[in-house]
Amino acid sequence: MRKIMVMGIIKNLDKHTGGSMCTNYVLVKTRGSAQLAERLSVSSSDLIYGTNFKPGSLISVITGSEAGHVVRPATWWLYLQQTERGLKPHRDYFSVNTRYDKVGKKPEYRHRRCIVPATAFVESQDGKNPHLLEPADGRAIAFGGIYKEWTDKVTGEIVYSASIITLPGIKPLENIHRKSVPMWLPEEAYEKWLSPEVTNTYELDYLLEPALRCDLKATPVDKTYSKKPISNPYILPSAS
Repeated sequence: MRKIMVMGIIKNLDKHTGGSMCTNYVLVKTRGSAQLAERLSVSSSDLIYGTNFKPGSLISVITGSEAGHVVRPATWWLYLQQTERGLKPHRDYFSVNTRYDKVGKKPEYRHRRCIVPATAFVESQDGKNPHLLEPADGRAIAFGGIYKEWTDKVTGEIVYSASIITLPGIKPLENIHRKSVPMWLPEEAYEKWLSPEVTNTYELDYLLEPALRCDLKATPVDKTYSKKPISNPYILPSAS
């Protein structure tokens, strides 16, 4: 039931968003992902890995707590709804991404920020010509996100959901995806971003300026989900 509902929304994704959001990413075991986990003081073995994270997927998010950083499983869809079979993505709110000009109004931006680790992500122009984008130097990406905590009334379990923040488009990606870019946190911002003590978001607003943290390897692929290369990869300089 959940799969049918989520796939129905995915099929209409471009109709509703104009292809303006990051809706697919990859997290695989690499030296970069292991180094990111180590930098965040979490175990890489606790992460959920996959090559096709899409709306409604169960993903890993890293959150802050008084005891330190924690890896939590979360549904990639911020707003959930209670059903007889448990909490499911809310069909009326496509919420895998949160726009930079909306996030400041959400209490989660003050109290429930998270990092979504990734090793690559897919972008396309108006749903066409998808490209797999990955750091050319092999590092992992720390996407900035927000999360919610729910209690499932069917199971009594605590359930988490998350959304990746998206920023205005950036010049290096203008020929691949002009409308937006996911928030990519710099390493020096990790601690402050995850700190539950930082509730004055003015300290974080500089992170809402779009930036690539390194050069990207861009590979044209056949489809967002299958990611089969159809042409040679090329480098997108971060400073272009």
